[in-house]
Amino acid sequence: MIHASKAWLARALPSPFKPFVSRWRDHTSAPADQFCHWYLNGEHVGHLDTAHVPRLLRAFDECGLNCVQSARGVDCTTVANQQALSAALMTAGNMARAWGLAPGWRNEEQLLLNQRGEILAQAERALFKTWGLRSRAVHVHVENHQGMVWTGVRAHSKHENPGMLDNLAAGGIASAESVERALWRELEEEAGLDSDDFEWIKPMTPHELVLSRPLLYGGWHHETVILFHGQLKPNHRPCNRDGEVGAFQLMPPKACIEAINAWQFTPDAALCCALALTTTE
Repeated sequence: MIHASKAWLARALPSPFKPFVSRWRDHTSAPADQFCHWYLNGEHVGHLDTAHVPRLLRAFDECGLNCVQSARGVDCTTVANQQALSAALMTAGNMARAWGLAPGWRNEEQLLLNQRGEILAQAERALFKTWGLRSRAVHVHVENHQGMVWTGVRAHSKHENPGMLDNLAAGGIASAESVERALWRELEEEAGLDSDDFEWIKPMTPHELVLSRPLLYGGWHHETVILFHGQLKPNHRPCNRDGEVGAFQLMPPKACIEAINAWQFTPDAALCCALALTTTE
C-alpha cells in the first residue's frame, strides 16, 4: 500500500503533471499545523482540529472514552468491544453534529480500521473527516474505445467540491460492503452501468493509495483509495441514477491533463486520472 505524499507524486507522475503535483497537500502542508494526532488504546487513528479539541474531549468523556491531552496529541483508552465502541462513537458524533462540527451527515456507516486493516468500530461517514479517521473509497477511471476519458461533473447540490470534474464513478465503501460490491454499486448509481457495458475493467497499478491531508474547508481527509481502470463497449454511455452527477463529458487525454493542472478535478479524481493516463501513455 502506497502513501500518496507529495514526494511520491513527484516520482510517480511525469513532468506534464508538475503544476498539479506542486499544489498537492499532504501531512507536511501548512494547514496540518492546526491538527493534533488522536490515539485510541495507543494506536494512531485520526487527526483532530486543535480548535475543536476542548469540545471533542467533552464528547469523548460523555460517551465513556478516557482521554488525556498531551504534547503528542489526544490519547483515549477504552475496554469497549467493537459494538460498544461503535455506540460510543455515535454518541460523541451526535454531540459533534449538534455543535455543527460534522457537516454532510449521511446516516451511512463506514468501518474504522487500524493501521493493520483490522476493524475497530463503525462510525457515521461524516465523522471520518471531522476526526481524521481512515476510511475507504473506490475510484474508477473509464475510457471509450477510442481512448477518450469519460468524466462526470459533480452536481452543485454536493456538499464537497460541487461542480468540479470527477471520475465516472467514485464513492465511499460502506461498513457492510466488499470492494467489488462498492465498485459496481457506484457504477450503477452514478453512471447507470453494469459489467455488460464494459469491454474490460481491472485494478489499476498502483491499486491502493493512502491519502492523508488537511482539508482547506475544515477537517482531515485520511482515506485508502482503491483504483480501477475500465473501457466501455462502443455505443455504451453513462446515465446518472442518484442525482449526484450533473453531467457527463468525453475528454481527450490532453484536455484531462490541462484540467488536472488547472485544479478543475477533485484532488482524488485528478490523481486517479493522472495515474491512469500515465500508465496508458
